[in-house]
Amino acid sequence: MESQLMLKVNPKLTFSVNTQIREQLKWLIGIGQIKPGDMLPPANQLADILGLNRNTVNLVYNQLQDEGIVALQKGRGTTVMTNMKTDELQRLRQPMHDLVTATIQEAERLGIPLDEFFTAALAYILLHHTKASHPLRFVFIECKEHDHIFYRKEIERVTGADVVSVFLEDLAGNPGALAAALEHSHTIVTTLNHADEVKAMLAGLDAKLLVIGATIEMSFLLDVARLEPGSKVSFVCLGNAGGQWMAKRVDAAGITQIEAMSVGLDHPEQLQDNLVHADKVYASAAVLDELKAMAPGKVELYPMVLEQSSEMLLKEAAAPQQ
Repeated sequence: MESQLMLKVNPKLTFSVNTQIREQLKWLIGIGQIKPGDMLPPANQLADILGLNRNTVNLVYNQLQDEGIVALQKGRGTTVMTNMKTDELQRLRQPMHDLVTATIQEAERLGIPLDEFFTAALAYILLHHTKASHPLRFVFIECKEHDHIFYRKEIERVTGADVVSVFLEDLAGNPGALAAALEHSHTIVTTLNHADEVKAMLAGLDAKLLVIGATIEMSFLLDVARLEPGSKVSFVCLGNAGGQWMAKRVDAAGITQIEAMSVGLDHPEQLQDNLVHADKVYASAAVLDELKAMAPGKVELYPMVLEQSSEMLLKEAAAPQQ
């Protein structure tokens, strides 16, 4: 979009800065001032305008992507999506806009300070609403090569929390990015693949770390075991590391009669070669639809499930504190 966004941040508010920016962007999208297909400003440009660290804006853009409102494309920028999420946002925000505008006009007519009025209104909601006054929030740290989408959805399913994904590649050598993530929550979730790495990052910080893991369904292992000896089987995830993890789980189950190959969606030439030569392709949920379109009839889901102990850990973390 061409016009400059007139966003503001107020450090005196109890809402975190990233929450202020995110909700203002959602408001502008909801009332149509930012339209589906528009590009949001580059993170460094918006950060300069607001006098913030660019990592804070990057976190906001990642949160909006997690909500399905924007798409982040490397080298192209951040685009507002045209989908059911933005349609729903517009459906909700339009009547809110009319109601808030009328409320502000009446408060001003009565000489009521707006800051005081809306703070009092929040207090009223907290007193009369039955839901928890402090929504549960987690930060999920993972690399871009594993099926981070599966893990985030499982954390949301088990806990009902507001989960923000932060990638190790973005945190590497960038302590400001971690500080921005901790503004969202001090409860960090990561996977067994990166437990030691994340633990080292959090050393000395006020943060709680939860480590979770995934496994695969027994019925799937039985199906793989029934493949003809020597069958060429490709395991595909977002990146090579994810594909290797998938292949290792099968090998660890004692299934060694197949010729296993692993590849990531981010290696298109190697992936194409795999699809041509493989007898069977197992894809993580994150890449399944794209792989099915590329090799119809050859691709099946690699059915990951959250480990039972991990589900219990998340449930305990989400349980109300006595």
